[in-house]
Amino acid sequence: MRLFTRDYRESDGKADVRLIKWEEDVSQEPQQQTILLIEKHRKLEICFKDALLRKGYPVLQVNSGGEGLVKLNGYLPDVIVINAASLRTNGLRICSWYHNRLPNTPVILIVAEDEPIADADSVDVIMHLPFTVQKLVNRLRSFQQTFNEDVLVRGPLQLNQKTRMVTYFDKTSYLRPRLSRLLKVFMENSSKPLPREELFKRVWETDYTEDTRTLDVHISWLRKVLEDDPTNPQLIKTVRGVGYKLDL
Repeated sequence: MRLFTRDYRESDGKADVRLIKWEEDVSQEPQQQTILLIEKHRKLEICFKDALLRKGYPVLQVNSGGEGLVKLNGYLPDVIVINAASLRTNGLRICSWYHNRLPNTPVILIVAEDEPIADADSVDVIMHLPFTVQKLVNRLRSFQQTFNEDVLVRGPLQLNQKTRMVTYFDKTSYLRPRLSRLLKVFMENSSKPLPREELFKRVWETDYTEDTRTLDVHISWLRKVLEDDPTNPQLIKTVRGVGYKLDL
């Protein structure tokens, strides 16, 4: 839940109070999973997009399984919900596409009341209509504990270690594996200056630290993802004579 904006960085002494309030609210209300919802809006069909948005879930809705696969090139959801009833299909072939593409991502399949499906290898949960939105939310919450364990949060910065999606204020980006590991080390040592050699050893998993110039390149890439002005970084700062630190 986004409660405060970047303004707290430039405010007066009241900024600390606002930041503490932000952190308290994050601890009290766990971050919701991002949902890829495959659902076609039709008259007389039960649809769930608007109800899930009202419940606070970030939802990317597409009209077909094929369209959703295209979206995966730049978007990795925490849960996939397939409203097969709205597509007028049993959804099993679509489920197999996503299971093959994202085998560790939970899939919820919603089917018509008379659809004779009880189980499928590519589906985690099968739900037969009709049911309430709250029942769907309860199913989503069953995956919440695993999701929370995957997400690192430091103030307005959060990293989903499984999907490698990073969110900083209202900006969300996908990280390559090395950049994700680099940011994870920073977040686990927030505000602590980290020597170049230590960063290189932990991220590249090697004891060879004679040439760490590739670390500088990756720092530059990470700044381009997170910073408003990568040439004047305010989040990932250089500590002269030491290395770098995450300034949060």
